[in-house]
Amino acid sequence: MIDAVIRKARQVLGDPVLRRWLLRRIAGLEKLPAGFVLGQPPYLSDELEPHSPAATDFPAGSFAAPTENIRISLPGQSVDLSPDDPSALFTEPYADIETLLGAHRFAWVPVAGEELDPDWVASLWQCWSDGFGDGDSGWPWHAYTAAERAINIIDFSRRFGLPGPRDTTSALLVRHARIIRGGLEYFGEHYTSNHLSNNGRGLLRIGTALDLKNYADTGAKIMVAEAGRLFGRSGVLREGSTHYHLLITRNYIDAWLDARAAGLDQTDTLREVAARAIAAIPGLCLPGGLPLIGDISPDVKPEYLRKLYDAGNPNAWPANLPASRQSDALSLLSEIPPVSPDRLAADGWHRFGGHDWQALSFVPPDGWPPMPGHGHQDLGSFELHDGDLPIIIDPGRGSYADPQYEMPAAHNGVTIDGRSPTPANRPYYAVAFRNLIFASPPEMQRTRDGRVLRNAGFRYLKAVTSAEREWRFSEAGVKISDHIVGRGRHGICRRFCTPLTVRREADAVIMSAGLRSYRLLPGADFRLEDITCWSAYGEGRPATQIISERHESLPFEAVVTIERI
Repeated sequence: MIDAVIRKARQVLGDPVLRRWLLRRIAGLEKLPAGFVLGQPPYLSDELEPHSPAATDFPAGSFAAPTENIRISLPGQSVDLSPDDPSALFTEPYADIETLLGAHRFAWVPVAGEELDPDWVASLWQCWSDGFGDGDSGWPWHAYTAAERAINIIDFSRRFGLPGPRDTTSALLVRHARIIRGGLEYFGEHYTSNHLSNNGRGLLRIGTALDLKNYADTGAKIMVAEAGRLFGRSGVLREGSTHYHLLITRNYIDAWLDARAAGLDQTDTLREVAARAIAAIPGLCLPGGLPLIGDISPDVKPEYLRKLYDAGNPNAWPANLPASRQSDALSLLSEIPPVSPDRLAADGWHRFGGHDWQALSFVPPDGWPPMPGHGHQDLGSFELHDGDLPIIIDPGRGSYADPQYEMPAAHNGVTIDGRSPTPANRPYYAVAFRNLIFASPPEMQRTRDGRVLRNAGFRYLKAVTSAEREWRFSEAGVKISDHIVGRGRHGICRRFCTPLTVRREADAVIMSAGLRSYRLLPGADFRLEDITCWSAYGEGRPATQIISERHESLPFEAVVTIERI
Protein backbone atom coordinates (compact mmCIF):
# COMPACT_ATOMS: atom_id res chain seq x y z
CA MET A 1 0.00 0.00 0.00
CA ILE A 2 2.76 2.44 0.98
CA ASP A 3 4.75 1.55 -2.14
CA ALA A 4 1.73 2.29 -4.31
CA VAL A 5 1.27 5.69 -2.63
CA ILE A 6 4.95 6.50 -3.17
CA ARG A 7 4.72 5.53 -6.84
CA LYS A 8 1.66 7.74 -7.32
CA ALA A 9 3.37 10.65 -5.56
CA ARG A 10 6.43 10.33 -7.79
CA GLN A 11 4.17 10.19 -10.83
CA VAL A 12 2.46 13.43 -9.84
CA LEU A 13 5.69 15.21 -8.90
CA GLY A 14 7.36 14.20 -12.16
CA ASP A 15 4.52 15.19 -14.48
CA PRO A 16 3.59 18.89 -14.65
CA VAL A 17 0.64 18.16 -16.95
CA LEU A 18 -0.82 15.64 -14.52
CA ARG A 19 -0.42 18.17 -11.70
CA ARG A 20 -2.26 20.74 -13.78
CA TRP A 21 -5.08 18.28 -14.49
CA LEU A 22 -5.39 17.42 -10.79
CA LEU A 23 -5.61 21.09 -9.82
CA ARG A 24 -8.28 21.66 -12.46
CA ARG A 25 -10.09 18.56 -11.25
CA ILE A 26 -10.08 19.86 -7.67
CA ALA A 27 -11.40 23.20 -8.96
CA GLY A 28 -14.22 21.41 -10.77
CA LEU A 29 -12.91 22.30 -14.22
CA GLU A 30 -12.26 18.70 -15.26
CA LYS A 31 -14.81 15.92 -15.16
CA LEU A 32 -14.24 12.20 -15.08
CA PRO A 33 -15.05 10.24 -18.26
CA ALA A 34 -18.71 9.48 -18.90
CA GLY A 35 -20.10 6.50 -17.06
CA PHE A 36 -20.34 3.14 -18.76
CA VAL A 37 -21.13 -0.49 -18.05
CA LEU A 38 -17.93 -2.51 -17.93
CA GLY A 39 -17.90 -5.16 -20.64
CA GLN A 40 -21.11 -3.93 -22.27
CA PRO A 41 -20.64 -1.93 -25.49
CA PRO A 42 -23.73 0.25 -26.00
CA TYR A 43 -24.39 -1.22 -29.46
CA LEU A 44 -25.00 -4.74 -28.05
CA SER A 45 -28.04 -6.00 -26.21
CA ASP A 46 -27.57 -7.42 -22.73
CA GLU A 47 -28.48 -10.98 -23.63
CA LEU A 48 -27.85 -13.35 -26.49
CA GLU A 49 -30.70 -15.24 -28.03
CA PRO A 50 -30.73 -18.96 -27.16
CA HIS A 51 -28.43 -20.88 -29.44
CA SER A 52 -28.74 -24.29 -31.00
CA PRO A 53 -26.34 -27.08 -30.05
CA ALA A 54 -22.88 -26.77 -31.56
CA ALA A 55 -22.31 -28.54 -34.83
CA THR A 56 -19.10 -28.92 -36.77
CA ASP A 57 -17.96 -30.83 -39.78
CA PHE A 58 -14.35 -30.84 -38.59
CA PRO A 59 -13.08 -34.43 -38.53
CA ALA A 60 -11.68 -35.92 -35.36
CA GLY A 61 -7.92 -36.00 -35.71
CA SER A 62 -5.77 -39.08 -35.38
CA PHE A 63 -2.77 -38.41 -33.17
CA ALA A 64 -0.12 -40.40 -31.35
CA ALA A 65 1.61 -39.62 -28.08
CA PRO A 66 4.81 -37.61 -28.70
CA THR A 67 8.01 -39.58 -28.31
CA GLU A 68 10.62 -36.86 -28.85
CA ASN A 69 11.40 -33.56 -27.16
CA ILE A 70 10.20 -30.34 -28.75
CA ARG A 71 11.19 -26.69 -28.55
CA ILE A 72 8.23 -24.30 -28.33
CA SER A 73 8.81 -20.69 -29.41
CA LEU A 74 6.88 -18.27 -27.18
CA PRO A 75 6.99 -14.46 -27.00
CA GLY A 76 10.45 -13.61 -25.69
CA GLN A 77 11.46 -17.16 -24.79
CA SER A 78 11.74 -20.70 -26.13
CA VAL A 79 10.82 -23.68 -23.97
CA ASP A 80 12.13 -27.24 -24.30
CA LEU A 81 9.50 -29.85 -23.47
CA SER A 82 9.78 -33.55 -22.80
CA PRO A 83 7.02 -36.09 -23.54
CA ASP A 84 7.29 -37.02 -19.86
CA ASP A 85 6.07 -33.59 -18.70
CA PRO A 86 4.27 -31.65 -21.45
CA SER A 87 2.20 -29.65 -18.96
CA ALA A 88 5.38 -27.80 -17.95
CA LEU A 89 4.57 -25.41 -20.79
CA PHE A 90 1.76 -23.96 -18.68
CA THR A 91 3.46 -24.10 -15.27
CA GLU A 92 6.89 -22.59 -15.99
CA PRO A 93 7.67 -19.47 -13.89
CA TYR A 94 8.03 -17.11 -16.84
CA ALA A 95 9.62 -13.73 -16.17
CA ASP A 96 7.29 -11.96 -18.62
CA ILE A 97 3.52 -12.40 -18.39
CA GLU A 98 3.30 -12.23 -22.20
CA THR A 99 5.33 -15.45 -22.41
CA LEU A 100 2.81 -17.22 -20.18
CA LEU A 101 -0.08 -15.80 -22.19
CA GLY A 102 1.55 -17.01 -25.40
CA ALA A 103 1.57 -20.53 -23.97
CA HIS A 104 -2.12 -20.33 -23.03
CA ARG A 105 -2.99 -18.88 -26.43
CA PHE A 106 -1.25 -21.72 -28.31
CA ALA A 107 0.44 -18.84 -30.10
CA TRP A 108 3.24 -21.08 -31.35
CA VAL A 109 0.89 -23.26 -33.42
CA PRO A 110 0.20 -20.99 -36.43
CA VAL A 111 3.79 -19.72 -36.67
CA ALA A 112 5.56 -23.09 -36.48
CA GLY A 113 5.16 -23.65 -40.22
CA GLU A 114 6.62 -26.87 -41.56
CA GLU A 115 8.06 -27.68 -38.13
CA LEU A 116 4.61 -28.02 -36.56
CA ASP A 117 4.16 -31.42 -34.91
CA PRO A 118 0.40 -32.18 -34.76
CA ASP A 119 0.94 -34.89 -32.14
CA TRP A 120 2.42 -32.33 -29.79
CA VAL A 121 -0.47 -29.92 -30.39
CA ALA A 122 -2.98 -32.64 -29.47
CA SER A 123 -0.96 -33.60 -26.39
CA LEU A 124 -0.71 -30.01 -25.15
CA TRP A 125 -4.39 -29.36 -25.87
CA GLN A 126 -5.23 -32.35 -23.69
CA CYS A 127 -2.92 -31.03 -20.94
CA TRP A 128 -4.50 -27.60 -21.14
CA SER A 129 -8.04 -29.00 -21.15
CA ASP A 130 -7.32 -31.16 -18.11
CA GLY A 131 -5.63 -28.38 -16.18
CA PHE A 132 -7.62 -25.30 -17.14
CA GLY A 133 -10.68 -26.34 -19.15
CA ASP A 134 -13.01 -26.17 -16.15
CA GLY A 135 -11.88 -22.69 -15.12
CA ASP A 136 -13.50 -19.42 -16.06
CA SER A 137 -11.21 -16.68 -14.75
CA GLY A 138 -7.61 -15.58 -14.43
CA TRP A 139 -5.09 -15.18 -17.22
CA PRO A 140 -5.93 -18.51 -18.92
CA TRP A 141 -9.50 -17.27 -19.46
CA HIS A 142 -8.83 -13.60 -20.14
CA ALA A 143 -11.11 -12.74 -23.09
CA TYR A 144 -8.29 -11.84 -25.48
CA THR A 145 -6.38 -15.00 -24.57
CA ALA A 146 -9.47 -17.19 -24.91
CA ALA A 147 -10.19 -15.73 -28.36
CA GLU A 148 -6.63 -16.29 -29.59
CA ARG A 149 -6.56 -19.85 -28.27
CA ALA A 150 -9.89 -20.77 -29.83
CA ILE A 151 -8.91 -19.32 -33.21
CA ASN A 152 -5.55 -21.11 -33.22
CA ILE A 153 -7.19 -24.44 -32.35
CA ILE A 154 -9.91 -23.96 -34.99
CA ASP A 155 -7.32 -23.21 -37.69
CA PHE A 156 -5.31 -26.24 -36.61
CA SER A 157 -8.43 -28.42 -36.71
CA ARG A 158 -9.22 -27.40 -40.27
CA ARG A 159 -5.89 -28.83 -41.35
CA PHE A 160 -5.33 -31.79 -39.03
CA GLY A 161 -8.68 -32.54 -37.38
CA LEU A 162 -9.86 -31.74 -33.88
CA PRO A 163 -7.10 -32.27 -31.28
CA GLY A 164 -9.53 -34.04 -28.93
CA PRO A 165 -12.83 -35.94 -28.99
CA ARG A 166 -15.39 -34.15 -31.15
CA ASP A 167 -18.07 -33.62 -28.48
CA THR A 168 -15.75 -32.53 -25.66
CA THR A 169 -13.65 -30.29 -27.91
CA SER A 170 -16.75 -28.63 -29.39
CA ALA A 171 -18.22 -28.13 -25.93
CA LEU A 172 -15.00 -26.54 -24.70
CA LEU A 173 -14.92 -24.17 -27.66
CA VAL A 174 -18.53 -23.17 -26.93
CA ARG A 175 -17.41 -22.48 -23.37
CA HIS A 176 -14.74 -20.19 -24.79
CA ALA A 177 -17.46 -18.21 -26.60
CA ARG A 178 -19.58 -17.88 -23.45
CA ILE A 179 -16.65 -16.64 -21.38
CA ILE A 180 -15.49 -14.21 -24.07
CA ARG A 181 -19.03 -12.81 -24.35
CA GLY A 182 -19.23 -12.43 -20.60
CA GLY A 183 -15.82 -10.77 -20.35
CA LEU A 184 -15.78 -8.35 -23.28
CA GLU A 185 -12.98 -5.82 -22.91
CA TYR A 186 -15.11 -2.72 -23.17
CA PHE A 187 -13.78 0.04 -20.90
CA GLY A 188 -15.81 3.00 -22.04
CA GLU A 189 -15.37 5.27 -25.01
CA HIS A 190 -12.13 6.67 -23.57
CA TYR A 191 -10.18 3.46 -22.87
CA THR A 192 -11.32 0.66 -25.19
CA SER A 193 -8.52 -0.74 -27.35
CA ASN A 194 -8.14 -3.26 -30.16
CA HIS A 195 -8.76 -6.05 -27.63
CA LEU A 196 -12.53 -5.63 -27.94
CA SER A 197 -12.35 -6.07 -31.71
CA ASN A 198 -10.37 -9.27 -31.18
CA ASN A 199 -12.96 -10.47 -28.66
CA GLY A 200 -15.45 -10.06 -31.49
CA ARG A 201 -13.18 -11.96 -33.85
CA GLY A 202 -13.06 -14.84 -31.38
CA LEU A 203 -16.86 -14.95 -31.17
CA LEU A 204 -17.18 -14.76 -34.96
CA ARG A 205 -14.66 -17.52 -35.56
CA ILE A 206 -16.13 -19.86 -32.92
CA GLY A 207 -19.65 -19.11 -34.11
CA THR A 208 -18.92 -19.87 -37.76
CA ALA A 209 -16.87 -22.97 -36.93
CA LEU A 210 -19.61 -24.48 -34.74
CA ASP A 211 -22.65 -23.12 -36.58
CA LEU A 212 -23.62 -20.88 -33.65
CA LYS A 213 -25.13 -17.97 -35.55
CA ASN A 214 -25.81 -15.82 -32.49
CA TYR A 215 -22.16 -15.79 -31.49
CA ALA A 216 -21.04 -15.26 -35.08
CA ASP A 217 -23.41 -12.31 -35.53
CA THR A 218 -22.40 -10.77 -32.21
CA GLY A 219 -18.73 -11.06 -33.10
CA ALA A 220 -19.29 -9.50 -36.51
CA LYS A 221 -21.26 -6.60 -34.98
CA ILE A 222 -18.41 -5.93 -32.57
CA MET A 223 -15.78 -5.97 -35.30
CA VAL A 224 -17.76 -3.64 -37.56
CA ALA A 225 -18.53 -1.20 -34.74
CA GLU A 226 -14.98 -1.21 -33.41
CA ALA A 227 -13.50 -0.57 -36.85
CA GLY A 228 -14.75 3.00 -36.53
CA ARG A 229 -12.82 3.40 -33.29
CA LEU A 230 -9.67 1.64 -34.48
CA PHE A 231 -9.00 3.06 -37.94
CA GLY A 232 -8.54 6.58 -39.24
CA ARG A 233 -10.08 7.87 -42.46
CA SER A 234 -7.06 6.67 -44.43
CA GLY A 235 -7.56 3.12 -43.17
CA VAL A 236 -4.52 3.18 -40.88
CA LEU A 237 -4.75 1.98 -37.29
CA ARG A 238 -5.01 4.86 -34.83
CA GLU A 239 -2.80 3.20 -32.20
CA GLY A 240 0.60 4.44 -33.44
CA SER A 241 2.28 1.12 -34.28
CA THR A 242 3.21 -0.28 -37.68
CA HIS A 243 3.27 -3.86 -36.42
CA TYR A 244 -0.12 -3.54 -34.76
CA HIS A 245 -1.51 -2.16 -38.00
CA LEU A 246 -0.40 -5.34 -39.78
CA LEU A 247 -1.82 -7.50 -36.99
CA ILE A 248 -5.25 -5.86 -36.95
CA THR A 249 -5.35 -5.87 -40.77
CA ARG A 250 -4.73 -9.63 -40.66
CA ASN A 251 -7.54 -9.98 -38.12
CA TYR A 252 -10.07 -8.27 -40.37
CA ILE A 253 -9.06 -10.30 -43.43
CA ASP A 254 -9.36 -13.42 -41.28
CA ALA A 255 -12.82 -12.41 -40.07
CA TRP A 256 -13.97 -11.59 -43.61
CA LEU A 257 -12.94 -15.05 -44.85
CA ASP A 258 -15.05 -16.78 -42.20
CA ALA A 259 -17.96 -14.35 -42.48
CA ARG A 260 -18.14 -14.92 -46.23
CA ALA A 261 -18.06 -18.70 -45.84
CA ALA A 262 -20.90 -18.50 -43.30
CA GLY A 263 -22.95 -15.97 -45.28
CA LEU A 264 -23.02 -13.34 -42.51
CA ASP A 265 -24.74 -10.03 -43.18
CA GLN A 266 -21.58 -8.12 -42.26
CA THR A 267 -19.39 -9.84 -44.88
CA ASP A 268 -19.16 -6.92 -47.30
CA THR A 269 -18.47 -4.41 -44.53
CA LEU A 270 -15.68 -6.56 -43.09
CA ARG A 271 -14.13 -6.80 -46.53
CA GLU A 272 -14.32 -3.05 -46.95
CA VAL A 273 -12.60 -2.47 -43.59
CA ALA A 274 -9.90 -5.00 -44.47
CA ALA A 275 -9.36 -3.44 -47.90
CA ARG A 276 -8.92 0.06 -46.46
CA ALA A 277 -6.42 -1.27 -43.91
CA ILE A 278 -4.52 -3.09 -46.66
CA ALA A 279 -4.37 0.11 -48.70
CA ALA A 280 -2.55 1.89 -45.87
CA ILE A 281 0.29 -0.64 -45.62
CA PRO A 282 2.50 0.54 -48.54
CA GLY A 283 2.69 4.00 -46.98
CA LEU A 284 4.13 2.52 -43.78
CA CYS A 285 6.96 0.75 -45.61
CA LEU A 286 10.36 2.03 -46.70
CA PRO A 287 12.60 0.52 -49.41
CA GLY A 288 14.67 -1.34 -46.81
CA GLY A 289 11.66 -2.93 -45.13
CA LEU A 290 8.95 -2.17 -42.60
CA PRO A 291 10.03 0.25 -39.84
CA LEU A 292 8.88 -1.10 -36.47
CA ILE A 293 7.62 2.19 -35.12
CA GLY A 294 5.66 1.86 -31.88
CA ASP A 295 5.12 -1.33 -29.90
CA ILE A 296 5.80 -4.79 -31.28
CA SER A 297 2.97 -7.21 -30.50
CA PRO A 298 3.76 -10.46 -28.69
CA ASP A 299 1.04 -12.25 -30.70
CA VAL A 300 3.16 -13.02 -33.77
CA LYS A 301 6.51 -11.83 -35.10
CA PRO A 302 6.49 -9.07 -37.73
CA GLU A 303 8.15 -11.50 -40.14
CA TYR A 304 5.10 -13.77 -39.88
CA LEU A 305 2.95 -10.99 -41.40
CA ARG A 306 5.40 -10.18 -44.17
CA LYS A 307 3.06 -11.28 -46.98
CA LEU A 308 0.86 -8.33 -46.14
CA TYR A 309 3.46 -6.11 -47.80
CA ASP A 310 6.01 -8.37 -49.51
CA ALA A 311 6.44 -11.87 -50.93
CA GLY A 312 7.59 -13.09 -47.55
CA ASN A 313 8.70 -16.54 -46.56
CA PRO A 314 6.53 -19.58 -47.38
CA ASN A 315 5.56 -20.08 -43.73
CA ALA A 316 4.20 -16.55 -43.28
CA TRP A 317 0.47 -15.95 -42.84
CA PRO A 318 -1.83 -17.10 -44.46
CA ALA A 319 0.20 -20.31 -44.84
CA ASN A 320 -1.52 -21.81 -41.78
CA LEU A 321 -4.94 -21.65 -43.50
CA PRO A 322 -6.48 -24.16 -45.92
CA ALA A 323 -5.35 -23.69 -49.53
CA SER A 324 -8.59 -22.06 -50.73
CA ARG A 325 -8.50 -19.46 -47.95
CA GLN A 326 -4.83 -18.77 -48.58
CA SER A 327 -5.68 -18.06 -52.20
CA ASP A 328 -8.56 -15.76 -51.30
CA ALA A 329 -6.49 -13.80 -48.78
CA LEU A 330 -3.57 -13.35 -51.18
CA SER A 331 -5.94 -12.36 -53.97
CA LEU A 332 -7.44 -9.61 -51.82
CA LEU A 333 -3.97 -8.35 -50.90
CA SER A 334 -2.95 -8.17 -54.55
CA GLU A 335 -5.95 -6.22 -55.83
CA ILE A 336 -6.07 -3.29 -53.37
CA PRO A 337 -4.27 -0.10 -54.55
CA PRO A 338 -2.41 1.98 -51.95
CA VAL A 339 -4.06 4.95 -50.28
CA SER A 340 -2.73 8.37 -51.22
CA PRO A 341 0.17 9.73 -49.11
CA ASP A 342 -1.84 12.85 -48.30
CA ARG A 343 -4.65 10.83 -46.72
CA LEU A 344 -2.14 8.83 -44.70
CA ALA A 345 -0.41 12.03 -43.60
CA ALA A 346 -3.73 13.40 -42.36
CA ASP A 347 -3.78 10.47 -39.92
CA GLY A 348 -0.22 11.17 -38.79
CA TRP A 349 1.96 8.94 -40.96
CA HIS A 350 4.43 10.89 -43.09
CA ARG A 351 6.67 9.25 -45.68
CA PHE A 352 9.01 11.70 -47.38
CA GLY A 353 12.50 12.12 -48.84
CA GLY A 354 14.45 12.68 -52.02
CA HIS A 355 17.55 11.59 -53.94
CA ASP A 356 16.95 7.94 -52.91
CA TRP A 357 16.67 8.91 -49.23
CA GLN A 358 13.33 7.90 -47.69
CA ALA A 359 12.06 8.65 -44.19
CA LEU A 360 8.99 7.72 -42.16
CA SER A 361 7.74 9.63 -39.14
CA PHE A 362 4.61 9.29 -37.02
CA VAL A 363 3.22 12.65 -35.93
CA PRO A 364 -0.03 12.22 -33.97
CA PRO A 365 -2.53 14.73 -35.39
CA ASP A 366 -3.34 16.09 -31.92
CA GLY A 367 0.26 15.83 -30.68
CA TRP A 368 -0.47 13.21 -28.03
CA PRO A 369 0.70 9.59 -28.06
CA PRO A 370 -2.43 7.54 -28.85
CA MET A 371 -4.49 6.53 -25.81
CA PRO A 372 -5.24 3.71 -25.70
CA GLY A 373 -2.60 2.69 -28.14
CA HIS A 374 0.86 1.40 -28.87
CA GLY A 375 2.71 4.56 -29.85
CA HIS A 376 5.66 6.08 -28.00
CA GLN A 377 6.59 9.49 -26.56
CA ASP A 378 8.77 10.27 -29.57
CA LEU A 379 7.33 13.22 -31.49
CA GLY A 380 9.89 14.23 -34.11
CA SER A 381 11.52 10.81 -34.29
CA PHE A 382 11.87 9.07 -37.65
CA GLU A 383 13.40 6.17 -39.57
CA LEU A 384 15.70 6.84 -42.54
CA HIS A 385 16.71 4.54 -45.40
CA ASP A 386 19.15 5.10 -48.27
CA GLY A 387 17.67 2.98 -51.01
CA ASP A 388 17.21 -0.47 -49.51
CA LEU A 389 19.58 0.14 -46.57
CA PRO A 390 18.23 1.29 -43.17
CA ILE A 391 20.56 4.01 -41.85
CA ILE A 392 18.71 5.49 -38.86
CA ILE A 393 16.15 3.15 -37.31
CA ASP A 394 13.37 3.19 -34.79
CA PRO A 395 14.41 0.53 -32.25
CA GLY A 396 10.84 -0.62 -31.55
CA ARG A 397 10.02 -2.07 -28.14
CA GLY A 398 10.94 -5.58 -27.09
CA SER A 399 8.84 -6.09 -23.96
CA TYR A 400 5.88 -4.52 -22.23
CA ALA A 401 7.74 -5.11 -18.98
CA ASP A 402 10.42 -2.61 -20.08
CA PRO A 403 9.23 1.01 -20.40
CA GLN A 404 12.64 2.23 -21.61
CA TYR A 405 11.85 1.79 -25.28
CA GLU A 406 8.63 3.79 -25.22
CA MET A 407 10.47 6.81 -23.81
CA PRO A 408 12.15 9.53 -25.91
CA ALA A 409 15.66 8.55 -24.78
CA ALA A 410 15.42 5.44 -26.98
CA HIS A 411 14.38 7.29 -30.13
CA ASN A 412 15.70 9.58 -32.85
CA GLY A 413 14.52 12.83 -31.41
CA VAL A 414 15.17 15.60 -28.90
CA THR A 415 14.82 15.84 -25.13
CA ILE A 416 15.10 18.97 -23.00
CA ASP A 417 16.34 18.40 -19.45
CA GLY A 418 15.39 14.77 -19.94
CA ARG A 419 11.80 15.67 -20.82
CA SER A 420 9.98 14.26 -23.82
CA PRO A 421 8.42 16.45 -26.53
CA THR A 422 4.98 15.32 -25.37
CA PRO A 423 3.70 14.57 -21.89
CA ALA A 424 2.38 11.15 -20.97
CA ASN A 425 -1.17 10.67 -22.18
CA ARG A 426 -3.77 9.42 -19.72
CA PRO A 427 -7.18 7.90 -20.42
CA TYR A 428 -9.06 10.33 -18.18
CA TYR A 429 -7.78 13.44 -19.99
CA ALA A 430 -10.70 14.92 -21.90
CA VAL A 431 -10.28 16.13 -25.48
CA ALA A 432 -10.71 19.73 -24.31
CA PHE A 433 -7.89 19.33 -21.79
CA ARG A 434 -5.61 17.76 -24.39
CA ASN A 435 -6.34 20.66 -26.73
CA LEU A 436 -5.55 23.07 -23.90
CA ILE A 437 -2.09 21.57 -23.54
CA PHE A 438 -1.54 21.35 -27.31
CA ALA A 439 -3.21 24.60 -28.33
CA SER A 440 -1.27 24.40 -31.61
CA PRO A 441 -1.01 20.78 -32.74
CA PRO A 442 2.09 19.61 -34.62
CA GLU A 443 2.15 20.31 -38.33
CA MET A 444 4.33 18.62 -40.94
CA GLN A 445 4.88 20.96 -43.88
CA ARG A 446 6.43 20.27 -47.27
CA THR A 447 9.47 22.32 -48.24
CA ARG A 448 11.38 22.55 -51.51
CA ASP A 449 13.83 19.84 -50.42
CA GLY A 450 12.19 18.04 -47.52
CA ARG A 451 9.86 18.55 -44.56
CA VAL A 452 9.63 20.74 -41.50
CA LEU A 453 7.77 19.72 -38.35
CA ARG A 454 6.33 22.79 -36.68
CA ASN A 455 4.95 22.83 -33.14
CA ALA A 456 7.22 19.87 -32.39
CA GLY A 457 6.29 19.67 -28.73
CA PHE A 458 7.76 20.89 -25.42
CA ARG A 459 5.37 23.82 -25.03
CA TYR A 460 3.93 22.16 -21.93
CA LEU A 461 7.26 23.20 -20.35
CA LYS A 462 7.10 26.82 -19.15
CA ALA A 463 10.58 27.60 -20.46
CA VAL A 464 9.83 26.61 -24.08
CA THR A 465 8.01 28.84 -26.55
CA SER A 466 8.35 26.74 -29.71
CA ALA A 467 10.25 23.83 -31.25
CA GLU A 468 10.80 22.80 -34.85
CA ARG A 469 12.64 20.02 -36.69
CA GLU A 470 13.53 20.14 -40.38
CA TRP A 471 14.78 17.46 -42.78
CA ARG A 472 16.56 18.54 -45.99
CA PHE A 473 17.55 15.98 -48.63
CA SER A 474 20.21 16.29 -51.32
CA GLU A 475 22.36 14.01 -53.43
CA ALA A 476 25.18 14.40 -50.90
CA GLY A 477 23.17 13.66 -47.79
CA VAL A 478 20.53 14.66 -45.26
CA LYS A 479 20.55 17.63 -42.89
CA ILE A 480 18.41 17.45 -39.74
CA SER A 481 17.97 20.83 -38.06
CA ASP A 482 16.43 21.53 -34.65
CA HIS A 483 15.34 24.99 -33.53
CA ILE A 484 14.04 25.62 -30.00
CA VAL A 485 12.91 29.02 -28.73
CA GLY A 486 12.47 29.82 -25.06
CA ARG A 487 14.35 31.08 -22.06
CA GLY A 488 16.91 29.82 -19.59
CA ARG A 489 19.78 27.36 -19.74
CA HIS A 490 18.93 23.72 -20.44
CA GLY A 491 20.37 20.34 -21.27
CA ILE A 492 19.40 19.56 -24.86
CA CYS A 493 20.02 16.05 -26.09
CA ARG A 494 19.64 14.66 -29.61
CA ARG A 495 19.86 10.95 -30.35
CA PHE A 496 20.16 8.79 -33.46
CA CYS A 497 20.03 5.00 -33.53
CA THR A 498 21.82 3.06 -36.27
CA PRO A 499 22.09 -0.67 -37.03
CA LEU A 500 25.30 -0.10 -39.02
CA THR A 501 28.85 -0.73 -37.83
CA VAL A 502 30.21 2.50 -36.31
CA ARG A 503 33.57 4.05 -35.48
CA ARG A 504 34.74 7.47 -34.42
CA GLU A 505 36.68 9.65 -36.80
CA ALA A 506 37.58 13.04 -35.29
CA ASP A 507 34.30 14.95 -34.88
CA ALA A 508 32.27 12.46 -36.92
CA VAL A 509 30.78 8.97 -36.77
CA ILE A 510 31.50 6.65 -39.68
CA MET A 511 28.66 4.17 -40.25
CA SER A 512 29.30 1.22 -42.56
CA ALA A 513 27.49 -1.74 -44.11
CA GLY A 514 29.52 -3.76 -46.59
CA LEU A 515 30.82 -1.42 -49.29
CA ARG A 516 28.51 1.44 -48.29
CA SER A 517 29.63 4.05 -45.76
CA TYR A 518 28.19 7.24 -44.30
CA ARG A 519 29.53 10.10 -42.23
CA LEU A 520 27.32 11.51 -39.46
CA LEU A 521 28.39 14.93 -38.18
CA PRO A 522 26.65 15.66 -34.85
CA GLY A 523 27.84 19.28 -34.79
CA ALA A 524 28.92 18.97 -31.14
CA ASP A 525 30.51 16.58 -28.69
CA PHE A 526 28.96 13.14 -28.78
CA ARG A 527 29.13 9.70 -27.26
CA LEU A 528 28.25 6.23 -28.51
CA GLU A 529 26.11 3.83 -26.49
CA ASP A 530 24.84 0.32 -27.09
CA ILE A 531 21.13 -0.14 -27.71
CA THR A 532 18.96 -3.01 -28.92
CA CYS A 533 17.07 -2.87 -32.19
CA TRP A 534 14.04 -5.10 -31.67
CA SER A 535 12.90 -7.32 -34.54
CA ALA A 536 10.18 -9.15 -32.59
CA TYR A 537 8.83 -9.28 -29.05
CA GLY A 538 11.84 -10.24 -26.91
CA GLU A 539 14.14 -10.63 -29.93
CA GLY A 540 16.63 -8.02 -31.01
CA ARG A 541 20.07 -7.32 -32.39
CA PRO A 542 22.81 -4.92 -31.28
CA ALA A 543 22.68 -1.35 -32.52
CA THR A 544 24.36 1.92 -31.59
CA GLN A 545 22.93 5.16 -30.31
CA ILE A 546 24.74 8.36 -31.25
CA ILE A 547 24.09 10.91 -28.51
CA SER A 548 24.89 14.61 -28.73
CA GLU A 549 24.17 16.59 -25.55
CA ARG A 550 24.71 20.28 -24.93
CA HIS A 551 23.95 22.62 -22.03
CA GLU A 552 23.25 26.12 -23.25
CA SER A 553 20.78 28.96 -23.16
CA LEU A 554 17.76 29.12 -25.41
CA PRO A 555 17.20 29.81 -28.23
CA PHE A 556 18.95 26.67 -29.49
CA GLU A 557 19.77 25.77 -33.07
CA ALA A 558 21.85 22.87 -34.34
CA VAL A 559 22.26 20.70 -37.43
CA VAL A 560 23.15 17.03 -37.81
CA THR A 561 24.41 15.99 -41.23
CA ILE A 562 24.46 12.48 -42.70
CA GLU A 563 26.62 12.17 -45.82
CA ARG A 564 27.21 9.40 -48.30
CA ILE A 565 30.92 8.60 -48.55
